[in-house]
Amino acid sequence: MSTARLYLAGFEVFAPDGEQRATRMREIVIASGLEPLSPLDGDKSTNLDELSGHDLAMAIFRINVEMIERADVVVGNLNPFRGPDPDAGTCWEVGYGHGRGKATYVYTEGPRTAIERTEQLYPPVTRREDGSAVDRDQMTIENFGHPFNLMLACCGTYVHGDFAECIRTVAADVAAGKVPVQA
Repeated sequence: MSTARLYLAGFEVFAPDGEQRATRMREIVIASGLEPLSPLDGDKSTNLDELSGHDLAMAIFRINVEMIERADVVVGNLNPFRGPDPDAGTCWEVGYGHGRGKATYVYTEGPRTAIERTEQLYPPVTRREDGSAVDRDQMTIENFGHPFNLMLACCGTYVHGDFAECIRTVAADVAAGKVPVQA
């Protein structure tokens, strides 16, 4: 039986200790009996140090897409990033994985609803006469009980918790045969 391969999408790659975070994440995945594919694993056949600008961006894009193609599952960190919303790149990777038929699992430790998240990270939230919530720019805030846009909350399995809890959920679903694994 093949081991499920998990593409680990998230903004950790931008952190000063990104490689250490990726190492800890890989260890959690491996301890769960699964195989991690981290964007920081890269492509050993491409020397990214020799590239810059658009060429570097295209190489990173190609490498990440190839890893998503090899994955059985895309796991996305949808915690707030530079504001109330998740990292745009992570959102794209989750959407791409979903569109390619991969199982998708997303997680956040933050507030449970988009309204709470916006109030905390992009205040103030006010109410219109009809009761709908709006942000400081008077834009309606989705009120479906999810912490982020419904297109992310509804495209797979949403876990309210940390990375380790999300991986436990993935591992349980793989063990139960709920996640198809490529040979």
